[in-house]
Amino acid sequence: MNLFEAIGKQMQYPQGLFGKILFAWMTRNTIAHARWTLSLMDIKPDDHIIEIGFGNGANIELLLQRAPGGTVTGVEISQTAIEMASKKNAAAISRGKVQLHLAAGDALPFAADVFDKACTVATAYVIADPGAVFREMYRVLKPGGRAAVTFPVRENFMKFKPVRATGFYLHPLADLQQAFRDAGFVHSRTERNDAVRFGANCMLGEKAVVK
Repeated sequence: MNLFEAIGKQMQYPQGLFGKILFAWMTRNTIAHARWTLSLMDIKPDDHIIEIGFGNGANIELLLQRAPGGTVTGVEISQTAIEMASKKNAAAISRGKVQLHLAAGDALPFAADVFDKACTVATAYVIADPGAVFREMYRVLKPGGRAAVTFPVRENFMKFKPVRATGFYLHPLADLQQAFRDAGFVHSRTERNDAVRFGANCMLGEKAVVK
């Protein structure tokens, strides 16, 4: 296995020491994406929020700062991420403000209509079927709940050499937008930020309210 293949495998299932190094690198390069995403989500102090693919848990801290009266639930497929985020958010976990789950984004272990907000940052390009994740995000949101999906600008990200690794799915923006709408999200729109590394797109939408 060459270096690029190893990176690609770790991007999908980060684990062990290499996974910890990768999470640290990813956080440095995407924390600005996360902060920008939070600014677009209209988070309320009592919101119950779910983050899919939380990495080392740095964004969980930011989410809880915006919803001090609510809760943050994190979902990850990496046991290494669970361990890192548990340590980083130990105090909030002990207070029942944060819960972490080892699960896939396309099979969330929650009932429907339980969260006010949902987000995922820098995960879209390592998911073979992002539409399945979007459908699950939609399902677990309350009617009127809002979702945010942020990922690097494809054309910029493709210039990054490790993207040659197997394990990346560089979905075109139009395909991601269509999958997001097909999941059911209404009032959907895409914001762009060229001030962060690689640039970033953020798809925003709401779960329809049945009258």
